[in-house]
Amino acid sequence: MVGETVDKHGRRAFVMTLRPREQDIRREKATSNICTNQGLMALAACVYMSAMGKHGLRRAAELCYHKAHYAAAQIDALDGYSVDQSKPFFKEFVVTCPRPVAELNDYLLEHWGIIGGYDLGQDYPGRENQMLIAVTEMNTKDEIDTLVEALRDPDAHAGHTHTH
Repeated sequence: MVGETVDKHGRRAFVMTLRPREQDIRREKATSNICTNQGLMALAACVYMSAMGKHGLRRAAELCYHKAHYAAAQIDALDGYSVDQSKPFFKEFVVTCPRPVAELNDYLLEHWGIIGGYDLGQDYPGRENQMLIAVTEMNTKDEIDTLVEALRDPDAHAGHTHTH
């Protein structure tokens, strides 16, 4: 658990509380499994949430939602692509593609400098040609529009390299 406290100079500080100290004391003989990285991630998440505040987190979530839905609608409108928007989603959605995802991802990276979606077919039989795309508050409208343009017609851009 992460707690908020005050340091010796009266400044706001964050600490790990209720943490088993066995791993610090017994080291190699410890049986619990919290590690420094887990503690760091918990602390970083706590600091981020505190810095964002109640309304900042809500605003980030709203941006994720609206940008993801914009991207899904734009991609769904492309010939050969479809996005099932019949079920609710937050910031990730599945795109059925007209060709293998690995091929599209190679093209996106090589010609546009874009890291494509997660290839669902590699882990889920029957989901070949489907990619999972995540859109967050950090993605700009221009970045989303560039992805849509890149997906529009990979063959038309095969000889061109774009850097975005």
